[in-house]
Amino acid sequence: MFPLSDDNPRNSTPVVTWSLIGACVLVYLWQISAGGGEAIFYGYGMIPARLFGYVDLPANIPSVSPTVSIFTSMFMHGGLLHLGGNMLFL
Repeated sequence: MFPLSDDNPRNSTPVVTWSLIGACVLVYLWQISAGGGEAIFYGYGMIPARLFGYVDLPANIPSVSPTVSIFTSMFMHGGLLHLGGNMLFL
């Protein structure tokens, strides 16, 4: 039920997988240390209406460009269980 092992033998360390896990954990720790407020999710999360130019964020919310938010949103997680579940299946 849980992906704890694999039947395929591997000959090397999965560097990319461990790097992605590390990046996600670091971003989550940054989210928590920054207060975890909605401004972080609005500024760095992908909002489709913003991506297609239908709406803009208020000036007081620090944000990245809508195109960059496609990539920054991949590393953001809503809670510890969300992070743990995604990293388990990664």
